[in-house]
Amino acid sequence: MLQDFLSQICVELDLPPVEVVQNSAAFQLVEGIDVQIRNLEPGFSFFSKICPCPPKKQEDLFLTLMQANYLGQKTGASRIGMSADEKFLTLSLGLPYEMSYRIFRETLEDFVNFLLYWREEVGKFEAQERLL
Repeated sequence: MLQDFLSQICVELDLPPVEVVQNSAAFQLVEGIDVQIRNLEPGFSFFSKICPCPPKKQEDLFLTLMQANYLGQKTGASRIGMSADEKFLTLSLGLPYEMSYRIFRETLEDFVNFLLYWREEVGKFEAQERLL
């Protein structure tokens, strides 16, 4: 099912084909927006790096991110976390249920919008910290 959905999205967005390998695919919408999609059978999960983790004032940033994660209110039910090496902030979303192509596409679109939003917010946070 994942291969069918990705093939359809690639046609709609005029992107090169994406191949599913071991129930997972690395999907690039545009330069700098990479989303890993995994087939959960049923459902899907989405994962992406938001940006490198800022080195300064991490405590303040983490507090803001924890508030955003609370009940998924500012993340669209996604979760902001860190990569295993603690170098990147990440965004992930698990949807363990069957869905139509339309829901899959809308969910991917929402996920990417939240990814872009949090990249911008972390950028603002870093710019504000440089001014202080």
